[in-house]
Amino acid sequence: MKRLVLNPRQGRALALGVLVGAMLLAIALLAVPPYLLHRRYDAVLSDYQIRLQRFQKMAAQHPEYARALEAIKAKNGRRFYLKASAVNLAGAEVQEMVRAAVEGNGGRLGSIQIGQAREDGTHRLIPVSVQMVANVQSLQRILNALEAQTPFVFVDNMTLRTGVFRGFRPTPGVEPEINVQLDVSAYLAGSAN
Repeated sequence: MKRLVLNPRQGRALALGVLVGAMLLAIALLAVPPYLLHRRYDAVLSDYQIRLQRFQKMAAQHPEYARALEAIKAKNGRRFYLKASAVNLAGAEVQEMVRAAVEGNGGRLGSIQIGQAREDGTHRLIPVSVQMVANVQSLQRILNALEAQTPFVFVDNMTLRTGVFRGFRPTPGVEPEINVQLDVSAYLAGSAN
């Protein structure tokens, strides 16, 4: 193996190069981490500034949203839902509304049964099955009364059966009665968890 022999000038240049390299390495070891950290903090700060601008835009819209919310509250949307807080009480409330509509408009109530409540988003749908007897004019008034009341009541299903035979001739001035089966439902607000 051959040894490398340098003259004094080359030795000094080599020593100076090693010294400069060591100094550059020391400077890099001391300067690069803070530089990278500074770049990272600049990126995070820029992201926070963008978020702050977005939040400031949203905050500027707050009065407009507050007015819109007050307008919605003033309309009292809860009046369209059942007043009861429990499912069984809500079923009784629907039963009473249907009973009043049927008996107040010339129908005869046969039976009325509360069905199983169903979840519908954040609300519960309270169904009631009704069997009654009414003539055509009474049925029209009953359906109109159910449709026009508050809270809202929905007729989901209706079956009509006449009790007359083929060739039946109605007595003049007397309306034949119809057996009616209705599925009526109403919403109970905010009861689903």
